[in-house]
Amino acid sequence: MHTKFKDLEHHQFYEGMIRMTHSQTDTYRQALFYLLGLTEQTRSHVRDLYDFDENSICLEGLYKGWQTSSTVKLTRLAFNLYNGYSGDEERDASRNYSPYFMFDTGLLPYFFEAVKLHYPEFAQVRSHDFVQLPFGAMKNHEEYDLEH
Repeated sequence: MHTKFKDLEHHQFYEGMIRMTHSQTDTYRQALFYLLGLTEQTRSHVRDLYDFDENSICLEGLYKGWQTSSTVKLTRLAFNLYNGYSGDEERDASRNYSPYFMFDTGLLPYFFEAVKLHYPEFAQVRSHDFVQLPFGAMKNHEEYDLEH
């Protein structure tokens, strides 16, 4: 699978984090570091978001003063893909983890790339996975034999 990166810094950050954490086969951390590498803010504050000694995310990083509306969204998705985290009702309601609240950003194409990294077995779409209906079959579906 070919992964698209935003820029050279994004790619270098991702590769460095994967090597440093020995996550070559860990799709959870691959998605996490892919997302955390998207912006200069998250790259430069990665230690606010990930504890390298404990090998775990730092939830408090969501509430740091450097976070922007876009970086909060990518951090939420990164944490969610990492371990299913979907907020704390006191500070970060679970509704903020829904696509409605997370996906309204210019970073959306990269969000999809992170999902593909996390779920590679479902990202391998082949043309024969879909039934190809001819245009005319949409109007008169009973005439089309799906077995052929």
